[in-house]
Amino acid sequence: MQKINLHLDTSEAIDPNSLQFNDSLLAPVPTFTKAQLKAFKCVLCNVVEYDGNPILFNLRNQRNTPKQFNPQQIGHKPLVAVLTKLRNNGLLKLEKGTPWYTKEEDGDFKDRKLSSFIPNEQLMLLAESAGITKESIEETIRSHVVLRDGRKNVLEYQPTLYTQHIEQLMGDYCDYLNQQRISVDGEPIERIFLPRMYKDWNGDGSFLFGGRSHHPFMSLSPTKRRRIKINGQATVSVDYPASVPNILYQAITGQRLYPEYPYQIKGIHRDIVKQYVNTMMNNSNRNSADKAVGTWLKIEATQSEQDAHAKAFARFRSRDAIMDAVLERNKPIRNCFFQGKATGQHYAWLETNLVFEVARYAVRWDIPALTVHDEFIVPEENEDGMNELLYTVGLDERIYDGDYLIKAIS
Repeated sequence: MQKINLHLDTSEAIDPNSLQFNDSLLAPVPTFTKAQLKAFKCVLCNVVEYDGNPILFNLRNQRNTPKQFNPQQIGHKPLVAVLTKLRNNGLLKLEKGTPWYTKEEDGDFKDRKLSSFIPNEQLMLLAESAGITKESIEETIRSHVVLRDGRKNVLEYQPTLYTQHIEQLMGDYCDYLNQQRISVDGEPIERIFLPRMYKDWNGDGSFLFGGRSHHPFMSLSPTKRRRIKINGQATVSVDYPASVPNILYQAITGQRLYPEYPYQIKGIHRDIVKQYVNTMMNNSNRNSADKAVGTWLKIEATQSEQDAHAKAFARFRSRDAIMDAVLERNKPIRNCFFQGKATGQHYAWLETNLVFEVARYAVRWDIPALTVHDEFIVPEENEDGMNELLYTVGLDERIYDGDYLIKAIS
């Protein structure tokens, strides 16, 4: 699925009162305000450009995005109002999204997804009546770099050496992926656009926090992701074992641990250690980390994870003692724990930059690789080549700032 593209426009004038399909006027004619008419025009461009396929959007209320990412200044409320009116007029179907914490009856999480609207044939005919064709649609350049404030509002920014590098990297990477035939269960994954999402923790536009990207295929369950095919071939998953801890080990000790070791503690399942490590790296003290683990167990953890945690708790008798075991196991990077969420997001920044630099080299080696955090999904024939790339690519300090490793551990 595609997310609604606010960069699409057409020079065709749109008058709802004159739009026709099946040789008859649209009736009842929706009443649009000036702002809604602009959003309506964008919706029609999207349904034509994306061939009537479902289109993702945020149904929840949010602040309008700045002109840098929304050149026509289409308001979020007018957009939702237009979609609602078209739904009420029988021209499209609205489907609410699935939050990340929604579970199936067996305890597994459902695939997370945004809300979507699905145009029907009448809406396609209506767009045709308005004279909108793919040839008449124009698209302004979209940015692959998105900076948000603490309330998730998108911010405007001035380009830097780093952002220019990321724009070029992600543009080349997406262009390459879109030249491949990628599908899951026979459904094509097309028109891949991967913006990188950063958070302005310091309020200085430094682009040092976050930087991950998202696409609907990344929210597929691990089982479904294994069914992805690239150019007709079955795929395999290649990943960095314990990626963030190992990046920190590399920064502090000069070498990584053997894969899996950062999460290897006697009496605690690997998945539980991994959860604790992540929680302890994204909270400022033991108390907040303890509460975060409790929330995870109550809302997110699967039944098998709850059972594994119960066994560890029975052995260590408290969550605090489990934290002690994690710190003892990872003494060399002990100071990287309990530094707060912002620092945890900087660790994620290090990981994400490394992952996409590897993806950039994969393009040069003609290896189609889909990224899902620290995982690369590649055709079976490219497994060995991908494994080789994981440990031969680093970060260019001319681009990523010469003291970025110092920032990671200070």
